[in-house]
Amino acid sequence: MERTTMKKTLTNRNIQMIALGGAIGTGLFLGSAKAIKLAGPAVLLTYFVCGLAIYGLMYAMGELFLSNNEFQSIGDFIQYYLGERWAFLVNWTYWLCWMGAGLTELTAIGLYIRFWLPALSPLISGIFALIALVIINVVAVRWFGELESLFSTIKIFGILLFILLGIGVCFLYFKSPRIGVRENFDQLQTIFPFGLTGLVAAFPMVLFSFAGVEMIGLTVGETADPQKNLKKAIQCLPARILFFYIGTIVAILLVVPWQSLDLKESPLVTMLQFIHCSKGAGVINLIILVASLSSTNSAIYSTSRILYNTAKEKNLSKWFLTLSSRGVPLHGILFTGGMFLLGLCLHFFVSDSRILFQLLAGMTTISFLFVWSAILFAHLKLTKSQLKKWKDRLILCFFGLVGISLFFEPTTRVIPVVSVVWFGALNLIYQRIRQTSPK
Repeated sequence: MERTTMKKTLTNRNIQMIALGGAIGTGLFLGSAKAIKLAGPAVLLTYFVCGLAIYGLMYAMGELFLSNNEFQSIGDFIQYYLGERWAFLVNWTYWLCWMGAGLTELTAIGLYIRFWLPALSPLISGIFALIALVIINVVAVRWFGELESLFSTIKIFGILLFILLGIGVCFLYFKSPRIGVRENFDQLQTIFPFGLTGLVAAFPMVLFSFAGVEMIGLTVGETADPQKNLKKAIQCLPARILFFYIGTIVAILLVVPWQSLDLKESPLVTMLQFIHCSKGAGVINLIILVASLSSTNSAIYSTSRILYNTAKEKNLSKWFLTLSSRGVPLHGILFTGGMFLLGLCLHFFVSDSRILFQLLAGMTTISFLFVWSAILFAHLKLTKSQLKKWKDRLILCFFGLVGISLFFEPTTRVIPVVSVVWFGALNLIYQRIRQTSPK
């Protein structure tokens, strides 16, 4: 017999690990190389600024969820404060966010596996990874939560070891003229090789790294005691993510001159190869592969729940409300898997996986910017504090700047144009639904 409500089995540990799993992925392990190439060592400042903005976003989202026990998803408080049209736009754009994020991770998985199997097509490795993760998501949400906790633990442990290794190598080889700390931080000109333009150009890729932190909002309907566990998770999560991000970038720049980074592989692998630790490079590449599997796992979870919540709001077929006997949105998961499979076919049209990765990252970034901005607009409606209102407006201005900065990079200039078409189409679809729906 099919269930009509999802099981509330996720704990505080589960939801923190799920959010960490969604946020710490390819954006850090692969996208950071592109960000460093754009801004040089000054990219550390970019990560710090983005981290502060994300902290403000998470604080606002936490207040929104905790203000009303009836809010079970981001779409719920968006509809309450901004109206049905906004909820429709946010739900579908958030779905697009995670579709883009998942495809980015599946593309990256192909690049990572090439470390061991250079002749294997990224399309083949991506399909195998997708099938395995869809099966795991179908089994039960508890299994998903525990697997994501395991994935995130491996990632965190690997990152901590990497940071310690980078600091240790820096001290051991500090006198070497080729060590990163000398070449990257020797003088002001080497820290800011491209000036303010480089900093601004790096913002989209850096902000893409933080995509997924708001995923906590999707777990509310399946979290035991959400008022208590959600508050704990939101308070701890941003600072932890910022530590892992900045710590990893610092470790890389302490060892490797930023000009030596290769966009074909993770900068973490580049660092270990730079110090002639080939076996260590293989281990780190394995950890990074696990990180991408983790983020893809989060993407499948997120997109299926978004479809379920959109159907609950009667903006999608009731078919997506179907839950399995284990309490998971079965049809949403299967539909998501099918869409990811179609998305992987982009490999037939874009032969260079690096260019495909940058395009998907740009599309995902601008989609997340819209969703994050909607959260802040809703918080502006909720809060009475003028100080909080000014903080929200400041972050909104920053998100607008990041959207404009997509024009700075030739590869991503088409993304803002595509986004205009996307939002125009969504508005037309919404109007059509309202005209045909019974009064």
